[in-house]
Amino acid sequence: MASSATRGRGIGRGRGFGVPKTQSKPGEATYVQQNPSQSKSTQEIDLKILLSDLKEESLDDKVDKLSSYICSSDSAGDHSASKITQVVDSLIQRSMKDSEFSPLAAKVANKLCSDETNGNTFRSALLKATQENYKNRESIRRKSVSEWMGLVSLICELFNHLRTGGLPLKPLAGAVYQTLVELLRVEEAIVSQNKDEEEDEIDCFYLNFKTVGKLLKSVDQAKFDDLVGGIRDTILADNTTGKTRCLLLELLELYARDWNISTDLERYYCDMLADIMAKDA
Repeated sequence: MASSATRGRGIGRGRGFGVPKTQSKPGEATYVQQNPSQSKSTQEIDLKILLSDLKEESLDDKVDKLSSYICSSDSAGDHSASKITQVVDSLIQRSMKDSEFSPLAAKVANKLCSDETNGNTFRSALLKATQENYKNRESIRRKSVSEWMGLVSLICELFNHLRTGGLPLKPLAGAVYQTLVELLRVEEAIVSQNKDEEEDEIDCFYLNFKTVGKLLKSVDQAKFDDLVGGIRDTILADNTTGKTRCLLLELLELYARDWNISTDLERYYCDMLADIMAKDA
């Protein structure tokens, strides 16, 4: 799929997430990055099992267990810090492998960030690790489009759920904008010429714009307006597919109707999309 869009289309390295160099509270662990080549302990294996069946209805119970896991050390601070690293890495890697896990991962992360004992350290570790993956997004995309989409979904869901003083983390808005822009300009990417992967990236854009579009608009109007301009450009491009036009037109209508589409209108777009895909089959 190709687009004539030119608004804000360069792939930047990003300015970072604004991770503060926080001072630890008394008794709070200091985050230490873990070497991924270290051998897995029994506790790490248990952590994977703990997250493997994470569901909405068991969220609070799992968070309590994760919090206890982080705090259960028979030595001082560094032990808790290594466990924070394990939890952060597990949430990120699981989300990159399965983008549908990202909403749950973000909800878990938000609750752990609110923990009185290790919340600040957990937030710092989470943002630092996410920022490192964001900086490496081009190589991640070249290696695996699926993992790249998982990363985008995680960043969007963290922006959607993480709060400080009741407010969203504004530094994440730039990463949300940039990754969504890069999904929208798949036709310029040197990653892959696979048509199915291009359509998957547009599907990913569609889902995440519906999730964070309204919030992005409230946090950074200029970036949101630029993104909407890119949607218009892509719809009007000569070689944009019918499926992409249908999905993006629905997003514009969602925005125009103040993020509230009726059931009848949803059904209309669903039927139109089914007709388009049937013709392309």
